[in-house]
Amino acid sequence: MTDRPENRKNIFLQIQPVRSQREKWSELAMEEGLGYEVLELSMPPALNESGLFANCLEWYKESGRAVSVHGCFIDVNPGSGDALFRELSARRCRESCRAAKEMGAQNVVFHSSCFPFLRGGYMEGWSAFCAELYDELAKEFDLRLFIENSPDIDPDPLANLMDTVKDERIGVCLDIGHANYSGTAIEVWFEKLKDHIGYLHLSDNKGRYDDHLAIGDGVVDWELADRLWRGLGRKTPMTLEVGNIDSVKKSIGFLRQNGYFGVV
Repeated sequence: MTDRPENRKNIFLQIQPVRSQREKWSELAMEEGLGYEVLELSMPPALNESGLFANCLEWYKESGRAVSVHGCFIDVNPGSGDALFRELSARRCRESCRAAKEMGAQNVVFHSSCFPFLRGGYMEGWSAFCAELYDELAKEFDLRLFIENSPDIDPDPLANLMDTVKDERIGVCLDIGHANYSGTAIEVWFEKLKDHIGYLHLSDNKGRYDDHLAIGDGVVDWELADRLWRGLGRKTPMTLEVGNIDSVKKSIGFLRQNGYFGVV
């Protein structure tokens, strides 16, 4: 059932539900006014089972809450130096955009997929290949595309990519959890990418792995992250990538109690 927009008090804040527990996720979304960043349509089980994909797609479409789609990312690298891998990656990325349009979503998030320890000619080639595809997808589907720091150890590859793309609908999804274990201070991520950050992923960790802990259960300096986000001077969509419903509730409580990221 689609609820009324006036009930969506935190619609800029999104969660990643799963259809198998749709009643519980729907109840939480209705109560808190949350949107959905659709993740499970990018995962191999759904991609490889047409019935599962179709059922998930229909539920998200009917929910009226699919604001964003997390694009395919398993083994996807549109900047690969191998044309065959680029072709398959482009196919998966296009499938994600097509699903987003079907659900009425506005944003698609893709992982950067840049190998973090190679620079020079490799990074230039990666940026050129990725920019070509992302420019094409943004124009073809009229979607906002946000490229997420994933294996990145610093902001340079994403900064290079943002200098290469031409379409203004393409920006950066800054994953705070990923930045936390990258080895590069979070201030540097914001400073180098500030003009391009249009989306956030929020999760906590212990500083080494992508633990996807509830906000406040790890070592991320959330006061600093909130201050840097406010320094951007614009409200951005953001997604809680913290796994289960209990962790989502705990995270919302933590953000609300501390007044972080505009959560009310």
